[in-house]
Amino acid sequence: MKKLLALGLAVLAVGGCKSRPLSVCVSPRVTGRVLAADTLQPLAGVKVIRNERTGEPRTTEPGKGGAALQARKEVRTDRDGLFVLEAERVLSPLGGGGWFSVDLLFERAGYERFKTNYSILNLSTNSWKDESALSAGDILLPPARK
Repeated sequence: MKKLLALGLAVLAVGGCKSRPLSVCVSPRVTGRVLAADTLQPLAGVKVIRNERTGEPRTTEPGKGGAALQARKEVRTDRDGLFVLEAERVLSPLGGGGWFSVDLLFERAGYERFKTNYSILNLSTNSWKDESALSAGDILLPPARK
């Protein structure tokens, strides 16, 4: 009888619990368009990198496998100057975490490098497939100085 009661309570407890994902979003989906500042024409092939780490010391040691897996991927703008950086998630069974800001770096030959950041305060109320989605809008790259 005790086993049956314990089994019944376990079924009620598990059945009544709301499940939640085991991962947490650590960086939002970012979309935008890159234009030449002087002509306002779309720029194709601009390298867009999320969370560029420029302050890390350079070393001659070979990289570690885990660090290579965690390295940020870059995307390039299409012929219309559009880019999409997909949201990043990590496994977090205990919850918590999340993100507050995202840093972006834009690079293209013949143009100045441009670094900017957005915070969670820049988010719209819309979401993309239940993910945080951030629109960077139009990014203007000035031509490189001669």
